[in-house]
Amino acid sequence: MLQVKEKDLKHLHDLELSFKDSISLGEKKEGEKLSILSDSMMKAMFQNENRLKYSAKLLSYFLDVSYEELLDNIHLSKNELDKERERDLNRRGDYVAFINGSFVNIEVNNNGSLETFERNIEYAHRLYARKVKRKKKGNEEQIVYTQVIQLNLNNFSFVGNDKIVDIYCVQNDEELKLTDKLIFIQIYVPNLMKKWYTVGVQGLEEYERYLLALVLPNVDDSLKIGEGVLIMEEYVEEAVEVSDDEDLLEAYDKEWAMKDLGRQQGYKDGVEIGKVEGIKVGKEEGIKVGKEEGIKLGKEEGIKLGKEEGIKLGKEEGILQMAEAMIQRGLPIDDIVLMTGLSEEKIESFLK
Repeated sequence: MLQVKEKDLKHLHDLELSFKDSISLGEKKEGEKLSILSDSMMKAMFQNENRLKYSAKLLSYFLDVSYEELLDNIHLSKNELDKERERDLNRRGDYVAFINGSFVNIEVNNNGSLETFERNIEYAHRLYARKVKRKKKGNEEQIVYTQVIQLNLNNFSFVGNDKIVDIYCVQNDEELKLTDKLIFIQIYVPNLMKKWYTVGVQGLEEYERYLLALVLPNVDDSLKIGEGVLIMEEYVEEAVEVSDDEDLLEAYDKEWAMKDLGRQQGYKDGVEIGKVEGIKVGKEEGIKVGKEEGIKLGKEEGIKLGKEEGIKLGKEEGILQMAEAMIQRGLPIDDIVLMTGLSEEKIESFLK
């Protein structure tokens, strides 16, 4: 992937992914309701015209619009995007509403993969281009795109990022916005759970209590958290009733069973990829270490052989010098042969 020259851009997915303190989605047990983090419950509680107050309340904590105005102006929108090409995959959002000329999209994310993030970004951009308006301004025609605000309920967190709510938009280093028509609100449920464990209900803000009432399966915990706030109490009461619906339970059972199979397959794939990658890295590391070790051994052997050869050559040079001195003193050749071990031919070569 291309990088911007002289710019070290940091990415959220450079951080380590964590599922510690995330909500476990499994078979519904006695004393539990379904969490809003399941697609089935999101559809039942938020995509129902008779239950608009619950999504309106959630949105009122993040949008600069009152709960009452939101309740009067929420229009549930088609949540399946039209295919641009025949080969395109179907894309369906978890919740899409049209409010005061803007799209509001809520996505539930139990998978923290980069693919999930990019899929949601794609969905927001396609909503952004769904209602393009053309306006006349004098003699000129203006094209107006629709604002999209996407809330991501993430059942995971990132190590080093302890925020419960993190807001992203397109802006530069000085926080000068390129546009305010694409806004992403990331909500990290595990970080909220961690805060609840640490400070208790009394230390939570109202929106944090509401989020917990939505996501927690345990009914008693949800009631304690929502106690004294009418809409929270109503949500828990209605969620308990809805969670016992046979059709919803059947859809939920299929949903979490499929996700469990996906996790198992993902684990198997991960192990297999890990093996292949491990062998590859092992070979590369082995070659590298082998080269380094070979160079080291080569140097040591070279030094050793060099010393031996140097000593040998040094001895031979010394003998030749001694023979030359004997000749200069006029000693007989036979005596020089005897004392140096050189051949008679070698000694006679000095006389030429």
